[in-house]
Amino acid sequence: MDYLPYSQEYMLAVSVMGGMLLGFIWDIYRLFRHYTKLGSAGTAIGDIVYWILSIYIGVQLIFDISYGNIRSFILLGFISGALLYFYGISRFILKVFIFIVDTILKIIKKIIDFLIGPVKFIYHQLKKILYPVKLKYESVKIKAKKRYKFFKFKLKKVSKNRKMMYNKKKQFKKINKRRKGQERERRAKNYRTKKKSK
Repeated sequence: MDYLPYSQEYMLAVSVMGGMLLGFIWDIYRLFRHYTKLGSAGTAIGDIVYWILSIYIGVQLIFDISYGNIRSFILLGFISGALLYFYGISRFILKVFIFIVDTILKIIKKIIDFLIGPVKFIYHQLKKILYPVKLKYESVKIKAKKRYKFFKFKLKKVSKNRKMMYNKKKQFKKINKRRKGQERERRAKNYRTKKKSK
């Protein structure tokens, strides 16, 4: 298999560009994280995904430019490219991206507000029209609650009275039984005394 010989200058330039590309991908990830609010677990997963992707891109570039031979100037190229990106153009690129994303979000919000505007207007108008009905419904509801409470109170009172009546009847029956028993005893005593006197 024939390989194209690349000069050291070319390999260094490509590795510097590779470092800048990894920095750019990191900025995209930072931007995504800023707008989505991933949380601690989501951030950890995102970091792992970024490092896997960066390792894959770095290895692919090394295979493409030096056929898998890891050289010190290639690694230095990656590091210097990343440093050049982060300390050079990173802040400007982030500002541009934030401005673009904010503008897009504002436009989307305005479109949604424009579409929902008529619905909101109709809803408010219906609310105004149905306000007397709402008041009537609330008054009926309050009256129904009061009637229910009164009915409940009456039921409790009736059940209490029934219990009292039942207890009174029981007591009355007991008293009657005692009286009947006492009368029987008296009759029996009278009958015995009459027999004795005969």
